[in-house]
Amino acid sequence: MDDAGRLDVAKMDATAIAELYALIDSQQGFANDGLLLELCAEPSEADVIISNVRMRKRLERHLDWDIARQKAIVTPEWLRATVEQQHPVPCGEYAALEELHDETVQSCPACNLPVCKCSSSPPHAPPSTLPPTAVSAVGVPKLTTSQRILDNYKAWYACQRASPLVCPNQALATELGILRTHRDLEGKDVNALSYDRAIAIIKAFPRELTPENIDKELVQLPHVGEKIQSKIREFIRSGVIEEAQYLRRDERFQSLKAFTTIHGVGASTARTLYSIGLRTLEDMERYYDVPVDDYGNPKLEEEEPIFTPNGRRVPRTAKLPDLSIKTALALRHELAVPIPRDEVEEMHAIVMAELDQLQPGCISTIVGGHRRGKPESNDVDIVIGHSDIQNGGELIKGLCKRLVHRLYERGLVTHVTHLSGFHAHNALRTTHWDSLEKALCVFVLPEDGQQKRLHRRLDLIFAAPEAYWTAVVGWTGSKMFERDLRLWAKKEKGMKFDSSGMTRRHDSQLYFPRSEKQVFDLLGLEWIDPTLRNVDV
Repeated sequence: MDDAGRLDVAKMDATAIAELYALIDSQQGFANDGLLLELCAEPSEADVIISNVRMRKRLERHLDWDIARQKAIVTPEWLRATVEQQHPVPCGEYAALEELHDETVQSCPACNLPVCKCSSSPPHAPPSTLPPTAVSAVGVPKLTTSQRILDNYKAWYACQRASPLVCPNQALATELGILRTHRDLEGKDVNALSYDRAIAIIKAFPRELTPENIDKELVQLPHVGEKIQSKIREFIRSGVIEEAQYLRRDERFQSLKAFTTIHGVGASTARTLYSIGLRTLEDMERYYDVPVDDYGNPKLEEEEPIFTPNGRRVPRTAKLPDLSIKTALALRHELAVPIPRDEVEEMHAIVMAELDQLQPGCISTIVGGHRRGKPESNDVDIVIGHSDIQNGGELIKGLCKRLVHRLYERGLVTHVTHLSGFHAHNALRTTHWDSLEKALCVFVLPEDGQQKRLHRRLDLIFAAPEAYWTAVVGWTGSKMFERDLRLWAKKEKGMKFDSSGMTRRHDSQLYFPRSEKQVFDLLGLEWIDPTLRNVDV
């Protein structure tokens, strides 16, 4: 057996903690047999969490409850017995919280067979794809981005660089972003990508570019060609880019940009609308015959109630309303309002409470811009999985559609833009889009009697346990970070990576990471904190 374990420490004095650390240190290293323990910096990476805390409220001061439900929470006696017997002992009698006894038993790394033969292993998973047993410690410093990454701003791939939300050259990045948007709206994809890459480099550059240092610094940066260099020099010299200033006043650019803020309208459709004479969103409302209220503001078409001959109201149709361009126009003022962080958290809490009524044991992570540290978000993205590693895939199959219908019946979801189910893994697919269950919908919080609740965009992503952490990684980074993550996997590691899984290309071997950090490890990348994955403007 070649097990590795991970630990979490709470409610212990320094002497007790030192003893546990010594026990783990005595088992660290790589051996051909015997026990191997690994101390983790993050509880989310652990298989086993060591704690003397016996009450939920106290444990939640140290550990998120969703994570706790996925782990074996045991007393220090479990570690002592495990080291003494040189294999993971059963966790049940060492469960620290009676409330989590069953979860502790289920998550216990008690298998004493080679990992490839253990019944808890995912079917057909080669030994090399499976993570070690882990022990994590509360009180151990949080995962941090290394100084090597912070100094690696000249790296070729965005997934090797630290990109903060606001960088020292943010005004320059914003100005270049206008040029990038213009190329994209005009269908010049190659040019738009060039600006994307240049902006990504600027976002990672750790110092302000000035007239004094630009000649030395600019020529050393990758992805910045001569044309874009000239734009950057213009900005450093004058504080603006003349072309960007012109585009801010240009009718066509402003029209196309406004049109593409509406769901269902891409750059090509926007150009078509402009070619037939539309110039403003009000023009679009008239073109799509959007109803208006007494004040001339767009409004949703109200569904007329239907009654039976004896006066009973007929329930509204079971078919989920689609978010058409017409409907998106009617909702455009609400959907354009940024979502503050506390409202994101409130939406998440309500969704998970409703989900728990359908299927207990689910876990979740808010991803997207919220996880990258944005004070406000344009939409809310939630990755959902199940704490049962062995059976979670079956438990959440079809759960996405059931949840969306439940939210719709309760008036929390009003429209759906995309709803998909699981498909079996196919290594020949160029995209894994349908190997996750997803619902892209419009959500509205229940009325609280204090303020008007606005319609919000909500994306729900359901992932089987083996794909949970790849989904978290794939939905956290900004667009260019994720693009380069896929490119790195393909070019440098011979792998195919996206939010739905990791595959080795030459033999289609699947990898099942057990933590976000392990996704980076399998890709041969150093850890980058989510708040430093803001590669786009």
